[in-house]
Amino acid sequence: MSPYPDEIEEWLDSPRRQSAVSTSTGDSASTSILFSSPATSPGSRSRKQSWQLYDDVVRLELNPSVTISFNKNGQLFKLRYAFIDVCKDTTGSLKCLELGGGVGQQSPFVHAFHNTKLPVPHLEHPKMPNEPPMRVSFLEQQTVQAAHTLFMTQLSYTFESWEDCVQFQELLLGSKLMLIAGIAEAKSKGRGEECISQNIRILRGHNNKRVMLFFANSQRRELKRYVSIPLNCIEHVKPAKKAGRPVVVDLNPNFDLLEQMRILQIQFLDDQDSKHFCQLLSPDLAIG
Repeated sequence: MSPYPDEIEEWLDSPRRQSAVSTSTGDSASTSILFSSPATSPGSRSRKQSWQLYDDVVRLELNPSVTISFNKNGQLFKLRYAFIDVCKDTTGSLKCLELGGGVGQQSPFVHAFHNTKLPVPHLEHPKMPNEPPMRVSFLEQQTVQAAHTLFMTQLSYTFESWEDCVQFQELLLGSKLMLIAGIAEAKSKGRGEECISQNIRILRGHNNKRVMLFFANSQRRELKRYVSIPLNCIEHVKPAKKAGRPVVVDLNPNFDLLEQMRILQIQFLDDQDSKHFCQLLSPDLAIG
């Protein structure tokens, strides 16, 4: 079973996906999206050397660094770098990430993407009010090159600032993160428990399409995957009647998954996130 959300595959993997660079503050919901804007983008434009043959490169300067963790031959490695270059080809497709600026590192660390379907950057640990997640991992093994050695490994990025963590996700997904919120539990009427102790994200792509995304880590192995719900497939949202109660989302049966789920109940860890979630959907939906 693929861990990727089939319903937004085309949206995420658009051949000319724009670079989305955030002017993030501590509250990711207040960020604004900038499409390849060198004059105002906090990720500075950076042309690679001609022999590296990348047509579009955006550099994410880190504050102050990111730690890359991976295993090779049974040994755990942790490497620190000061910037990440996000490299794309002429079509706008993401080709690789190149990390540099590490103390004592003579060559860049390369995280390559060979498939048309990009892995979703997975946020480890649910976001808490005063302790947002700083570690981004990938559910499948990744192709990396370190010290001129090419190999496959499980890979994670641990950031030292929330703003860097948000910008990294936005650059990979080519979208603005309108909301990242920790949830205690999500249940659907048709499938039962969807997930526990996860994050829910609302993304807005350059085409203004918006999608709700969460990882279904149900005990049923065949259901472990990312689930995406386009916001135009939501019929109605019922805010929590009191603090600590779930938000209820009525779904339109636009495709098989939504027909199975029917109604989604989301228990947020922070009541402010619950209110913000409903406010984001209120311009299009009757909230009540």
